[in-house]
Order: sequence, then C-alpha cells, then structure tokens
Amino acid sequence: MTVVICAVLSAIGFYFSTGLGDQWWLAWLAPIPVLWLAFGERRPWAVFAAAWVAFALGSTSILRAYAGFLPTSVLVLAIGAPSLAFAASVMGARRVQRSLGPVAGMFAFAALWTMFDFASSFNSAGGTVATPAAAEVGAPILIQTAALVGYLGITFLLGAVSAGLAVSLRTRNPAPAAIAIALFAANAGYGALRMSAPAPGSTRVALVGSDGVAGSFHSPDRTATLKAVDAYVVEIEKLRDAHLQLVVLPENISSVAPEWRADVWTRLDSAADATGAVIVAGFNTHLDGAQRNISWAFAPGAKTPVTYEKRRLVPVLESAVFTPGPGPRALANGIGLEICKDMDFQRMIRNDEVATKPRLLAVPAWDFGRDDWSHARIALLRSVENGVPMARSARYGLLTLNDRYGRLIASTRTTAGFKTVVGELPLDGRGGNTLYDGIGDVLGWFCTLAGIGLVIVSMSKKSSSKN
Repeated sequence: MTVVICAVLSAIGFYFSTGLGDQWWLAWLAPIPVLWLAFGERRPWAVFAAAWVAFALGSTSILRAYAGFLPTSVLVLAIGAPSLAFAASVMGARRVQRSLGPVAGMFAFAALWTMFDFASSFNSAGGTVATPAAAEVGAPILIQTAALVGYLGITFLLGAVSAGLAVSLRTRNPAPAAIAIALFAANAGYGALRMSAPAPGSTRVALVGSDGVAGSFHSPDRTATLKAVDAYVVEIEKLRDAHLQLVVLPENISSVAPEWRADVWTRLDSAADATGAVIVAGFNTHLDGAQRNISWAFAPGAKTPVTYEKRRLVPVLESAVFTPGPGPRALANGIGLEICKDMDFQRMIRNDEVATKPRLLAVPAWDFGRDDWSHARIALLRSVENGVPMARSARYGLLTLNDRYGRLIASTRTTAGFKTVVGELPLDGRGGNTLYDGIGDVLGWFCTLAGIGLVIVSMSKKSSSKN
C-alpha cells in the first residue's frame, strides 16, 4: 500500500506541474514520495515500478492537447521514454545512496535526471519540449540560472532539491535537506539580483491573432487567402496611432501560390507603411523547389519582404508537407525571426542568437489549443537562456510579450475572433551574450559524466565490499 500511495502522490505532482500542468511549485515536490520510497528498504522492482508509473501517469496530462492530433506511436514514446528515464534516475540514485551515502545519492539523482533531459534534446522530433524545467517558467525568479548554464540548470536544481529533502526525510540526516534549501535560496537570490536591473529602453509591439481567420492551409486558394489577409490588415490599421515598431501575426495564416504572392505582399506592405511598424506574418508557399513554412517581414517603405523558412517541423503534421529551410535570419534593425517549433531546440536557437545578436525575437506560432501555456513556456526558456525579449503570436494559443528574463509583459488567449495585445517590450542590449551562449551545454555533459561515474563507483564499492 505504501508503494501505491507514493506512486499516486508523485503522479499527482507531475500531472499538475509538468506537461500541461501549470503549478510550478509542485515540480519541486513531485519526485519526493517516490524518492523517499527508493531511499528505503523496498525491493528494487517495486521502486522501479512506482517511479515509472508515477511519471507515466503524470505525463498523461499531454493527452488533453495531443490525443487525436499526433500519432499513437508518438504519444506512447512521449509518455514512456521520459518515464523510463525518471525511473532509471531514481534507481541510480538509490544505488549510489546505499553505497556512497545520502549526499552522494542526492546529487546522483540530480545528475542522472539532468543527463536524461539533456539526451532527449537530441531528439529531432521534440527537442526540449518535454523538459521538467519548463514547469518553473511560471516563477521567473527561479529560472534565471538558465542564463548561466541553460534550461538543464533548472532540471538539476529540481532534482537536487527534491532528492535532498527525500533522503533527509528517510535517513533523518539533515545535511542533504540543508544543502537542498541552500541551493534553492541561492537560485532564488541570483534570480532576484539578475531581474533587478532596469531596462534602458523599450519598443512598442502589437500581437494580432485569430483562431478562425485563415485561408486554405493545404492548397492555395486566392480568394480565401486575400479575404484572411484583408481582415488582418483591417485589424492592423486600427493601430496606426499606437506608435508601433513591430506587429507579429500567427504562423501559417494561409497557403500562398507564387503566381499571386505579390497580391499578399502589396496588402501587408501597405499596412506596414500605414502603421510605421515592421509586420511579421506566417504563411506557407513554394520556394526553391519545395513547399516551405515561412514568415515574411515587411518593413515600412520596403516593397519586398525578408523571408525566413521554418527549420524544425512537427512530425508528420508538417514534415509530410514542408521542407525545412536554412537559417538563421534577422532584420537589419535587430529583429530575429523564428517560427513556433524552432524554439524547442536550444542548440539551434543559441547558435542563432550568437550569430545574429538580435534585439528581440518575432515568433509566429500555431499551437494545439490546450497546450497554449505549455508550449509558450518552452519558448520563454530560450529568451532567458539567450537574454533576448520575445514577441510570440500563436494561433490556437497565446499572444505573449516577454522580456529577457521571461517575465510576461502582456498575454492573452486567442479566440475565433481577433485578439490584440499591445505593450512596451523592454530592451537591454543584444541577445546572444549570456554565459550560456558562451559555454553551451557544458552542464549536460558534466552531469552525464558525473551521473554515470557515481553509479560506476557505487557498483565498484559494493563489489569490493563483497570481496
């Protein structure tokens, strides 16, 4: 019964914090029941089963958004693989704790969980979309470590704090809990210090989005496309007195045929001239011999837009239709261009920001409705990692403006009708200049070596003690 209770408690914590959960504080507590079980005398198979079931049940929150949209095989992998990684991390920490002591066990869990989180980022289909670190975006003060060592620093802290508390509860040794509390406090203190600096400037940005106003997605339909574009132009021109510098529209508003591409350009170019703002809008069109998911950036006075082609495509839904493009791309005024799923891949985005040093990112997006905050917060992690503000306009999602610290300046949910967000986006230098931009995923490699090393040492010590 104890095994079941621990598994259920951890499952509840994961369900409401990771995946589609939004209770950031639960992510620090969710692993504790299963870890408390692991650091005791229960049989290994029972501990492994409890850990796997707890994380798997918690991960089912994603079904609320993706069931019926993504293939069953993808969903099974999305739930099963992270659950197996969590269970393996728990078992590794258990072995280390029993051989090398509670503090070593605490850090073994943090290192192993971080190692597996890092390994999953090499998955070309998902990137970092499943990272438990995303849960903490709801508390910006706790995610500033990402500017030092990337999102993996948050995963490591989640693991170290929960394991420290669990092993102290189990062994009655206060040292791990004291270390855990000190780590949490130091992380929060650094976050408060980093976020205390005022921004020296700002830019006025509008996000305009609608779930219902769109042309044809799969095949070009001139009438439907121009009707949708005209509707967006009307909304944009309502903002002509708002003194805007940037307007961002959603991803893939419609498919545009090369034969009448200029008709779309003319309309959005006139809207850019009328508002005096750069307009970034998402479409799909045939370029360079292939169908591409693109965004066009229209600057006032420029008759031809800058084109960016999406590089990371949703498996099956997009990869069966579109061809990835080259990159990165940034405008002369420092606006960096990305599209939706691009933001799930930390290495690509880090390389982009280091190469282009953008003032801010303009990100058209198209989400799945119920994953609005879940997917938006992955993009917010990239803002913090690279020190760059972001304007993200998601169809079936959120319109969000955030500063370089991941603080939301403005946010609203899209609906069938038009929604508009206008805000002053703080600017502070250029992106691509954080410590993380300089050292990359060093923490991920370090945790891989440390986690595996601790397990090997614990196994060697156990073997030696038997001899």
